[in-house]
Amino acid sequence: MKQIIITHQLNLHQQAQVSHLFYEAFPLKVKYLWFHAQTKDQAVKLLSQSIQFEQGIYATSDEKVVGFLGYNVGKKAFTPANHIAFRNVFPPIVATWRFFLYKFYLKFHLYPENVMHIDPIVVIEEARGKGIGRLLLTELEQVAKNKQITRINLEVVDTNPSAQKLYERIGYVIQKELKSGPFTVHAGFRKVIFMQKCLQVSPPL
Repeated sequence: MKQIIITHQLNLHQQAQVSHLFYEAFPLKVKYLWFHAQTKDQAVKLLSQSIQFEQGIYATSDEKVVGFLGYNVGKKAFTPANHIAFRNVFPPIVATWRFFLYKFYLKFHLYPENVMHIDPIVVIEEARGKGIGRLLLTELEQVAKNKQITRINLEVVDTNPSAQKLYERIGYVIQKELKSGPFTVHAGFRKVIFMQKCLQVSPPL
């Protein structure tokens, strides 16, 4: 793999790649937990119209997106509930109930202004083990410090222990664990681990 570049800006082709990578990383969550989209085309179309790409950090290699991290800041989500986007993908009644379900889900993932929440982080399979996740998380810390944000939250599920180990190595601490059981089994997990890292932020000059 060629040199990895960490960037905050993408061209339109790369934005389309992110929408596809998002779906490919979390197909069960997209179908059963977030958007209730029945096909990849529906999910990718919805994502491409909803993602706030300016709230993301991206790893590229030879113009290809090989990883990305989206973050929520306060009440501003990386992938907000966009009723127009839902209407563009689903019939009106179906769009409305799916929109409200996702909006309800987001209520539990938006925090005060001094907290940044990672949602999601993705590295393509062939690029894993090359430190890309750590690069994305390190860049996010700098973004948080520039915004005078002192805490970064994330969630990791029980079926992804390697990610949890990475977060622990770079300073994230478990805050609580939630057994979601039958409510999320179709999405591929039964427990959510909530983690947080506190940052030392210098006061603005």
